[in-house]
Amino acid sequence: MAIFVLILWVVTASAGVSMLWASGRARQAAVQPVLAQPVLVEPALVESGAVESGAAEPALAGEAIRTAAVPMTPEGKPPPGPHVRVATPAGEHPLLEFSHPALAVTGIACWMMFAYVHYQPLAWIAVAILLATILLGLSWLVRSRQAARQHREAARSFPPRLILLHGVVAGLSIVLSVLAALTASRA
Repeated sequence: MAIFVLILWVVTASAGVSMLWASGRARQAAVQPVLAQPVLVEPALVESGAVESGAAEPALAGEAIRTAAVPMTPEGKPPPGPHVRVATPAGEHPLLEFSHPALAVTGIACWMMFAYVHYQPLAWIAVAILLATILLGLSWLVRSRQAARQHREAARSFPPRLILLHGVVAGLSIVLSVLAALTASRA
């Protein structure tokens, strides 16, 4: 039974990876037109020398150019940088996006050790990790749905079929994990 539960966990993980892959492709397609726009340089900046071209040929007015480095101040120092406050963009939850898969991998590792050595505390540790992983996954789903309602273009959207598959297999995994742990504790 422990091997069957391990196979279910692997199926759950593969559904989760395919969910992330599909939503990442959708987000990339939505952001791609914004990133593809070239930076245009004002003709007055090119003539005055305020903008240096990294290429050997002169920059033409209205043409996109690349700069090799930040221009220096008259004292030869780099200009003061902006003091940027780092904030999480709307629809992104980096702690949930990291901890849900990380705990899932940890839980699978504990369950693999239990399946190999049949040490009962490892089964209960894996079940506890799985419960925490499921709670984090549900909170990630709720937060993503809230962000999708507020900021349509910025939110990570998961395919509903994969959400359902991932959730059903995870629920089945927890039920069978508890049953396997109870069976192991009685043996």
